[in-house]
Amino acid sequence: MPYFRTLAMLLAILCSLGHTAEAWTTFTTEQGLPGNEIQFLKADPSGGVWVGTMAGLAHVKEGKVETLLKGVSVYDLLPGAAGEYWVGTSNGLAYLLDGKKTDALKDALIAPVVRYDAQTLWAIGKDKASEQNTLYSNAGGTWQAVERFKDEKVVDLVRTHSGKLWVLVDGNGVYEIDPAKGVGQAVQHLKGRNVNTIAEDGKQHVWAGLWRGGVLSFDGKTWTPHLEKEKSTVFAIRGDAKDRLWVATNANGLWLLEGGAWTQHLAGEGAVNMLATTANGDVWISTQSTGGLRRFSDGQWKSELESPLPIRCMLETADKKIWAGGVLDGLHVRP
Repeated sequence: MPYFRTLAMLLAILCSLGHTAEAWTTFTTEQGLPGNEIQFLKADPSGGVWVGTMAGLAHVKEGKVETLLKGVSVYDLLPGAAGEYWVGTSNGLAYLLDGKKTDALKDALIAPVVRYDAQTLWAIGKDKASEQNTLYSNAGGTWQAVERFKDEKVVDLVRTHSGKLWVLVDGNGVYEIDPAKGVGQAVQHLKGRNVNTIAEDGKQHVWAGLWRGGVLSFDGKTWTPHLEKEKSTVFAIRGDAKDRLWVATNANGLWLLEGGAWTQHLAGEGAVNMLATTANGDVWISTQSTGGLRRFSDGQWKSELESPLPIRCMLETADKKIWAGGVLDGLHVRP
């Protein structure tokens, strides 16, 4: 039996057996998605959602799927003015304007794409031939390498609510940049440490998740270590609406900071695949061993989407819909 027919049958079986059809609507290639492996979800102010897949970019609104890019893996999307989008792909940066596409940085895998200030965009490109990462900048003209970071392997860019931009460097800590002061005033933190993720809590304290050794919190002056005995990788940190902090690991479940004390959740399940929060204070996860989606509400974990496959990303839109992107079985939407 041909490979694609076998894959289609597998997806159909998983969708029919695993997902609660009365609560969730599932979109796959059969409904028009360019691919079933979802990379990211981003809300569109018009009420739709952008869906990046390993086979292209789609826009889903009111149950209708519109495909904008096909035949390329899509890793990030940054909206600009009306009808303008920058899309990071496996084959460079695609600029979409009123349905027309212009390409840039063609020989690189681009992710993420962020706004540095009102006039300038930044993006990380991984050269396909050398695997070398380069940080690029565009202030309305051409894309140029950022000289300040030419000797660093930049692996991620994170903008916190305070407006600071944090540049994560492989094996060499993070740089804190205030765009109002410029790149020349960048401050390096945690030199020699391998920082995997950066997040900011409700008190504007910055948290750094390490490859090994737990997390560190920064109050603007001092870094304080936490969970130093945690030997797995911290890949996500999220604060929720109830002033709690959640830390997800790739082998040892979750850690919760509440009232100054740390407690562990779901350690026996190993890797947490996805961590998200919703406006009502609930926390949502997917684990590698169990798959699907679970929600922490009223002190209990509850199954919300049953599937043997993990969820890679999740989004709550303004209308309170839950959008979940699977690693293989498409997009799931709960009204």
